[in-house]
Amino acid sequence: MSFMEILPRPQYQEDSSTGPQLWIDEQIWGHRLHDEQTPWLTMLEFLGILHAEHRQGRALSEARLNELTYRPQLQLRLRNLLFNNPHMAVVRASGKNDEGMWTQWLDLMSAGAGGLENKDFSYLRDRFETFKDFDAVVSFLQGSSIEGGGNKRWSSKFIFPFGVNSLYEDAKVSASGGVSTDRRFFGRTGEILYLMLCRSKRAADLAARLDNRLLKVEGPYDKLVGALQNTAETTVKERAGSYLPCSQYACFDHLAEDWIAVLDLEIPAYDALPHMVTLLGLHILLYQLARAAEVFPEQRKISLVCEIVSPKRSNVRELSANSYQQNNTLPGEALEAFVRLVADTPEWKSALASEEAGASAVEVLSRKFDWPERDDAEKVKASPDALLAELLKAASKRHKLHVGKFHATWARLIGLSSRRASRRTRYAPTDRLLKTLVICAVDGRMEFKEFLEHLHQRYGMVIGDRQAQDFIARGDADQENFSDNARWLEERLASLGLLERLSDSCAFVKNPFKRRFSRECT
Repeated sequence: MSFMEILPRPQYQEDSSTGPQLWIDEQIWGHRLHDEQTPWLTMLEFLGILHAEHRQGRALSEARLNELTYRPQLQLRLRNLLFNNPHMAVVRASGKNDEGMWTQWLDLMSAGAGGLENKDFSYLRDRFETFKDFDAVVSFLQGSSIEGGGNKRWSSKFIFPFGVNSLYEDAKVSASGGVSTDRRFFGRTGEILYLMLCRSKRAADLAARLDNRLLKVEGPYDKLVGALQNTAETTVKERAGSYLPCSQYACFDHLAEDWIAVLDLEIPAYDALPHMVTLLGLHILLYQLARAAEVFPEQRKISLVCEIVSPKRSNVRELSANSYQQNNTLPGEALEAFVRLVADTPEWKSALASEEAGASAVEVLSRKFDWPERDDAEKVKASPDALLAELLKAASKRHKLHVGKFHATWARLIGLSSRRASRRTRYAPTDRLLKTLVICAVDGRMEFKEFLEHLHQRYGMVIGDRQAQDFIARGDADQENFSDNARWLEERLASLGLLERLSDSCAFVKNPFKRRFSRECT
């Protein structure tokens, strides 16, 4: 298995249930890519880790690979006030004077707050002139919740990251008031993102920008959050167990460069964050595909054939749907190929030749994949071929639960895929994604054909005829099909105010947040 870098598995510092029992997906992609954790929730988890490590003076740096430990904030007072506080409407409707409303609400909140040893919220009376002012602030912050429409429990709801006071980890609060870490919505994909950026070539440059633009900013909204929370709360135990299998990767560098490009724009951090979320989603998705392709000896080329939706339908749509389907099944195929590679190892061949082939095969599989238990009496009696088949079945079943759904879920969430006007899902970038790609790629302005080539080289996107030469040479499409596809993109960008045409043969993509234009038409 020397075809790809796989760093040693970390030693878990928490109980043994912390780490997965079947260590296969993790060797390829890390611990872990989780489809139920959206790009926005991944950003929130990342920012919580970044803040925790920044407090220790080690933001975006690793003393040793895969030994990240951090203590994120809990902010349970804040969460109780925003998401476990059904009393506001009752108090508003009571018709009492200001003093009466404060007294009634404090009594109700003291009885209903969860996960707190000290349920005294009386400090709030000194921070707001009236109860109605307090009510207005709570209502405003409730309205800023990230993906708050879902049926999440109150301890798993999050607000927009206005600043460091707004950052906290996902938690589970029991009926008895006990607080524990939960990995359903913060499923460690934020940890993978953090390690990726730690290992990028521009980690130090990015850390400085994140510090200046996000961590040190004391905006008015975050001050309101701080007023509600009072004193910051952090977890008692450090979080451990993060794992990323490779020490360097082109995707890590590209993500850091794109984030730096966005952070360098003269726009508020609040406006930069949505673009950064879209970019992290795109790069982590590309990372999953690139690592999957590495498993195969022929080193499959990753491409995303993107249809630009237009009134005129062409076979680019069919090629885009095929491209999507191939990429969607690639991780599952890579998992199976990865497991089958064990059959070519000297250890496996030696096990087959031994007198106790079953026991020897169990030892090999347990050492490489943490499956099965070495003292599993039934598995020891099985034949090596039967063991390998059972492992593949178990690994495939586990893969399909989350990692196997990752590409489809995240491609849709970042605006890369669509089923609009089609029975099949295909790559069809939305306006939101296109705008993000423009502002991170274009420094001032860029010739349109150069922009198409940048999208191809950086993200594997096939849009114009130049990028589609392989398909055209195979006879899968005519040059005209992709030329029209590029023309539709040109018109889309122009309608968004992101492109200007100087002549029939010269069009520029322009970054609306950059005033200087450094590129000239040639």
